[in-house]
Amino acid sequence: MGATAKIAIGLVVAAVVAVCAGIGLWHRDGAVAQVDAPENPVRRDGFDELFRDGRQVRVTAGTRTEAVVEVVGLGDLGLPSGRLTAGDPTYGSSPSLLRPFLVTVPPGAYPVSVAKVRMTTESGEVFRRVAAAKIQLRSEPVVRWELALAEGDAPKPGEVLGYGVDSGTGSFLDATAVPALPRLVGESGEGPLMKLFDGDPVGGAYLLEDGGASVAAFTSGWGDGGYPTWIGYTEKGEVARFVTDFHVVS
Repeated sequence: MGATAKIAIGLVVAAVVAVCAGIGLWHRDGAVAQVDAPENPVRRDGFDELFRDGRQVRVTAGTRTEAVVEVVGLGDLGLPSGRLTAGDPTYGSSPSLLRPFLVTVPPGAYPVSVAKVRMTTESGEVFRRVAAAKIQLRSEPVVRWELALAEGDAPKPGEVLGYGVDSGTGSFLDATAVPALPRLVGESGEGPLMKLFDGDPVGGAYLLEDGGASVAAFTSGWGDGGYPTWIGYTEKGEVARFVTDFHVVS
């Protein structure tokens, strides 16, 4: 099956998953659009709270909704061009689905972390899901959050745009690293990036440096779907962080 067909099928699957989770979702012009649902509104602020280690939260799926936040640092992600890109790394051969954000940052390397939620089943089994991913540029408090948009994105009133996921995986990377993704992913997921998830296919999160390309990749919440990225600004209007929300925490 060709890459275009796989992506088309994946976006359909993402829409079905979103409907089951109570989120209105559809794809348009390389992005995934979402609207609020009464039982599951789209989060638009408060993303730093997702990264409060040890916080007790409730999750959006499952029979036992109590969970505990665990923050895990992945290391520093190199952004040589300052053009941050977020998306499903398996879409590397489809540039329209991996477009850099319009808001750029000073070239450099910045710490990436994920917020996992630790859950316990009724039988006592412990497992984790990645609830959000963050790249931090400044430590100052965030006073407002704005949706991160790429060229061509034009959300309608009430819409939130994000990226579609078909592989159960999201990522942060510099725009210059996108051409390396087909090699890092592999034809059938056998590349060095995807092999990292063999040890934890449900809650894994890793940072890979390979051949000059730096990629932070992580499992995307409950799996396939559509996920927005938000930009946090300081009181002085400076970019402090980018956060992708995987709709795991209520």
